[in-house]
Order: sequence, then structure tokens, then C-alpha cells
Amino acid sequence: MGDTSGYEVRLDKDFVKELKNLIKAGNKQLKDRVKEVISELEKNPHMKRPQLDVKLTSTRKLSIYRVRIGKFRILYQIDEENSIVYVTTIFRRERGY
Repeated sequence: MGDTSGYEVRLDKDFVKELKNLIKAGNKQLKDRVKEVISELEKNPHMKRPQLDVKLTSTRKLSIYRVRIGKFRILYQIDEENSIVYVTTIFRRERGY
């Protein structure tokens, strides 16, 4: 699993766009919470801990993880070889996966 210096987190352009839309729609505290989650993903994107509810949602060839932030979900993938976390999507739980 990644080196001891942690992981690099890269945000997909669609993730950034949707996050901006959610913040504009009145979810102001979401921005700070997402920053906290990204900081935790840089340390270890696999581990579930009190401040980070991580779950593997796909066991196919491409593993997709999800993080719960209240009523929102963030999806991401991990490139173990290069120690990179690709954050791809954020959405309201009601929308589903």
C-alpha cells in the first residue's frame, strides 16, 4: 500500500463542479468537511476511523470507495502503484450510487 509519506489526492473536474454547486445551494459547511476528508485520505484512504466512514463499494476489477459526510457521499479510486487517490464524485445520498 502506498509509501509512508502518504497519498496524493487528485480531484476530478466534475467533482469540483458538483461541490461548487452544492455549496451555492446552501451547503456552506460542506466545503470545510470535504477539506477534512481529503486530509484524511492523504494519510490512508483505506482505513475507516471515527472522523472518516470509508466503505469499499465495488469489488470488481476497479475498486471504488465511498466516504460518508452526513447526507452526502464522495466516491474515489486508489492507484496503489503511484499512491494517488482520485476523488471522482460527490452527491446527495438520495441520488444513490
